[in-house]
Amino acid sequence: MKHTLLGARSRVAVPSSLSIVPSLLLAVSLLGASSLPVLAATADSTEVATEQRRYDIPAGSLADNLNRFAVAAGVALIFDPKEIPNRQSAGLNGTYNLNEGFAKLLEGSGLAVRYESATGSYRLEKAVASGGLLPTVRVESTTEGTGSYTTGLTNTATRLDLSIRETPQSVTVVTRQRIEDQGMNEIASVLDNTVGLVVNTSGPLGSDNNMVYARGFPLENYQVDGVARSTRFGFQNDIADMALFDRVEVVRGASGLLNGVGEPSGAVNLVRKLPTTEFQAYVAGKYGSWNHYRTEADVSGPLTADGEIRGRLVAAWQDNESFVDRLGLEKKILYGVLETNLTDATIWSVGIEYQDHKSTGGDRFGAPLLYADGTPTNFSRTTNLNPDWGYHTRENLSIFSTVEHYFENDWRVKLDLEKSKREYDSVMPTTALAGGWFDVDTVSAGRWAGEPEQNSINLHAVGKYTLFGRAHDLVVGGSYYDSEENGSSYNYTDAPIDDLDALIKTGKFPKLDVSSIGDSTYTMEKQSGFYVATRVKPVDNLSIILGSRVSNWETRYDYTDVDGVTDVGATSKDSSVVTPYAGIVVDINKYLSLYASYTDIFKPSTNYDAAGMLLEPAEGSNTEAGAKLAFFDNKLNLLATYYKTLQDNVPEYVPGPNGGINRGPTGHYVYQGIDGTETTGYELEISGQLTSNWELGGGFSEADPKDAKGQPRLTHIPQQTFKMFTHYQPTSWIEGLSIGGNLRWQDATHSSGINFSQGSFTLVDLMAQYKITSQLHAALNINNLFDKTYYTSIQREGWFGEPRSAYVTLRYNF
Repeated sequence: MKHTLLGARSRVAVPSSLSIVPSLLLAVSLLGASSLPVLAATADSTEVATEQRRYDIPAGSLADNLNRFAVAAGVALIFDPKEIPNRQSAGLNGTYNLNEGFAKLLEGSGLAVRYESATGSYRLEKAVASGGLLPTVRVESTTEGTGSYTTGLTNTATRLDLSIRETPQSVTVVTRQRIEDQGMNEIASVLDNTVGLVVNTSGPLGSDNNMVYARGFPLENYQVDGVARSTRFGFQNDIADMALFDRVEVVRGASGLLNGVGEPSGAVNLVRKLPTTEFQAYVAGKYGSWNHYRTEADVSGPLTADGEIRGRLVAAWQDNESFVDRLGLEKKILYGVLETNLTDATIWSVGIEYQDHKSTGGDRFGAPLLYADGTPTNFSRTTNLNPDWGYHTRENLSIFSTVEHYFENDWRVKLDLEKSKREYDSVMPTTALAGGWFDVDTVSAGRWAGEPEQNSINLHAVGKYTLFGRAHDLVVGGSYYDSEENGSSYNYTDAPIDDLDALIKTGKFPKLDVSSIGDSTYTMEKQSGFYVATRVKPVDNLSIILGSRVSNWETRYDYTDVDGVTDVGATSKDSSVVTPYAGIVVDINKYLSLYASYTDIFKPSTNYDAAGMLLEPAEGSNTEAGAKLAFFDNKLNLLATYYKTLQDNVPEYVPGPNGGINRGPTGHYVYQGIDGTETTGYELEISGQLTSNWELGGGFSEADPKDAKGQPRLTHIPQQTFKMFTHYQPTSWIEGLSIGGNLRWQDATHSSGINFSQGSFTLVDLMAQYKITSQLHAALNINNLFDKTYYTSIQREGWFGEPRSAYVTLRYNF
């Protein structure tokens, strides 16, 4: 059985889409209803029920169309898809109020809806009273098919079922609709368009040199369906293809309550697509600049007549060149999931996720920005200084299973199991100009390869309890993962360049020796933890969230030399580390809430010092406070927040002589811990629906990271950024046409190591979509409309941002 929590709805006292969650889990007797939809005339429902809105819902399954209508209308609808198996709907096109919309969709179905004033939700029922208990329902917040740029439910921050407004942290949800509107195929593109995040691209997709920053720290915490991944390279989903995912939830600020460890920057949760109760499918093709070819297919629906078994299969293939000479990318994606009702109260699913990714063409860092005498190199955006035999390959395989059980006492429990296997292999030639690391122009090359694996178990229970006559929320959970990686050391060699111009033009250069030296390495990491959090509501307009996590972490690094002698490293561990969490949300009125939150930071280091020893864990605190506004039944969310992060023992890379590579006795890069770091800043964000045909998402952020002496840190990362995307469907223009645009701005940056600066710049993107038929759609995306020349990274080398580009997508919905 399945219920979708749709949209967001305000009750009279406390605006909250989640105040209805416990009632969704209760077994209640079905009441009688008339043959047409009936909406109770309460003060809270009348305004929504009578408001006229425009809807454009194509013909399709009745279940999916009810889902889309409820989300667009901003109401919560409870229904059991088993009552409407394989039923179709003619869709809804035009202007309707809520009563009229439900009546049109349910016309001739023998079904009705009933408003429940106690929960603020609507219930789908048979027209004739049937009695009995309501089957199990499912709490979720799928954004696919809603057309919305926001959602009514997110639990990435605390695992409690909260709306964005009820969560006492900064949360951005990038929905399926926005992903498709902007043509974002990789997670890097999604994060690059997320408020408060900076994607510091300094190499091809898939290389180890691309970083994401938030609030002055690297963003390393990735989750998939709430299951945390190790922060070590290879485990993160930094190359994830968006064909598999319904949405991306980004929490800015410390996320130790659920992750256990991590930077105070935030966490990224990629939520996979789910099987649907009715058949749906699409195929899409994309072509664009630099011979960009992409095909994508997605099919979902019931596999048995009664709908008890459902499945979904997604496949994608992409092959493209780049504006950088000789640089290319090929990837293959496959995702499959099966889901079944073990009982009326238990849902079980099992699935597989696979991605094969290969970047070719050589480059890793980009081109040097300055010659040895300090004059600019002025290389063009297309210049590739490196040989054509470099590559970056990544192969990711995950097998996962979930069991979720709903109890009649307002509780549910969920078990997540996952086994992930990764393989990465990078051959990285780098060209250095004379006078820097070398006396003459030189190509150097190394190799980095490994096969990390991770096994994960997550178990949590969430529900309601009653205290002093009031209902409160509680989540209790635990998580465990163990990961290991086997690798080897490789030769690092260099050779002088006879003719740099010829290398740039052709990419031809003799291959250097990057073979294994015959040793082997083994890295082990384990983490376990137990957490509990509660939301207490002493009065209707006040929520207090208190939680804590107790974490255990350990790691070990072993080295076996070429003679087979193994040096078993010392195990570094931290046990019973307590990470507290506290938050408060005060509802000032129907639209405005004020909030504040505090949490500790604990980040065990995976970096080594000059002696080959692991650095001590980074520790600190994160505090933020702000205001959140929700309008139009929570379909439009606004945020204003101020934050302050304090952290000690922050890892900082120590360059070698003349800025060269610096490795310690274990072969790892050398870092040092920096105490007394402080980052302050603020964020302004808006997301959702301004009108029934106008969506937007974006905002402004400022981060001011400083060291213990008050000097700026990370000056090569912009402190201020502005991002705003909007999508509009004009009703008086060409029928079926929609248009949109994206504006991005960042302030000036400076690379102190080489005294190079880049001024502020603005980028403009445009999009247009046209419904050729009800099933065939076309889209055009133009990025960097004015062909602005800029860098996405300025350190010793510079990596150019993408020039003006255009992509056309055709999609056919079955």
